[in-house]
Amino acid sequence: MRAPSAARWWVCGLVCALAVACAFAHANDTDAPPTVAAARLKDAIEARLLLMDDVARYKWNHDLPVADAPREAALLDRTTAQAVALGIPEDYARRVVAAQIAAARVRQQELIDRWRQASRPPFDDVPDLATVQRPTIDRATADLLTRLRAAMCGLDDSARVALASPLPQLAESTRAWTTAVEALWPLPDECRD
Repeated sequence: MRAPSAARWWVCGLVCALAVACAFAHANDTDAPPTVAAARLKDAIEARLLLMDDVARYKWNHDLPVADAPREAALLDRTTAQAVALGIPEDYARRVVAAQIAAARVRQQELIDRWRQASRPPFDDVPDLATVQRPTIDRATADLLTRLRAAMCGLDDSARVALASPLPQLAESTRAWTTAVEALWPLPDECRD
């Protein structure tokens, strides 16, 4: 086995430096002004919800039901535990995570209902649900939880206004959006002290 070349060491060093920089940036999210933290949280909620479009396409192509109660229950438990590990109170975490799962289900169902009305044929080139989409959703969820922790105690009235309406891509899914964001309030007790 050959020793790594200087170029490989340089690339490894660069990758490590980028990883540290990303971790530092996320760690400093807690220092962001409340309006910035709320905007970052909104971006994370939108990003996760938009991932449901490919999930819906996959389920449409494979004639799968939107709801999967056992999977959703396991996801709720696992994701709540991740949130608690980040310092989010368990009851609050469970409520917000449950809302994200419910919002995802609403978004998927809205899309599938539209496609059914339009007699839409199957979609081409839909990423695999298990190997591509779910890992991407897991990363988006982890980002959402990190941003939730940073924004949690700063979700005041101005944040509520900022979070009231989604991106234009989600404008036709106001029910999904409302489901995702309304669970952010009331804030946990530790934020009201």
